[in-house]
Amino acid sequence: MKNSNSIQVRSSTVLFTGRIFDVVREEIELASGLRQDLAIVRHPGAVGVVAMQPDGQVLLVRQYRHAVGRELLEIPAGRLEPGEDPRKAALRELEEETGYRAQSLEPLGSFFPAPGFCSEELHLFLARELGWAGPERAAHDADEELATVQLPLREALERCSVDAKSWIGLSRAAARLSNAP
Repeated sequence: MKNSNSIQVRSSTVLFTGRIFDVVREEIELASGLRQDLAIVRHPGAVGVVAMQPDGQVLLVRQYRHAVGRELLEIPAGRLEPGEDPRKAALRELEEETGYRAQSLEPLGSFFPAPGFCSEELHLFLARELGWAGPERAAHDADEELATVQLPLREALERCSVDAKSWIGLSRAAARLSNAP
């Protein structure tokens, strides 16, 4: 694998600027001399939270996702604000989407959902020691319509298997919890 420092960006044009991401067209030249013309989605990054209740129930959110034309069951998640620490974003998103606060937040690593065309890095966390902050704290974004659902971890893994961030986060949490003393 070549060092990314040996990649030259020949041209870069913003094709679209949106609220959540930008689309950029770039022509690059690899160290070998190969040129590529690419359309890239520039995304600030996001967080996903596996929120575990003491009884083994996981807090999930159900919401309609128009891109796939149906409701999905997912872990609470959201994008990073510019310069925002992923840990703080995870706590914020958990509270906004579910009304719960976490006293314990453990990193579960990060991943790139679609590195072939998107720069988004998704940071995952396991939240425990949850406390109800109240319905006034569940102030999700104005363009979101969410319902909170609680399921046992095993069932959550099965029911969230079509959403990559949820499946990866729940799988990592299950592995972490099975190795716990």
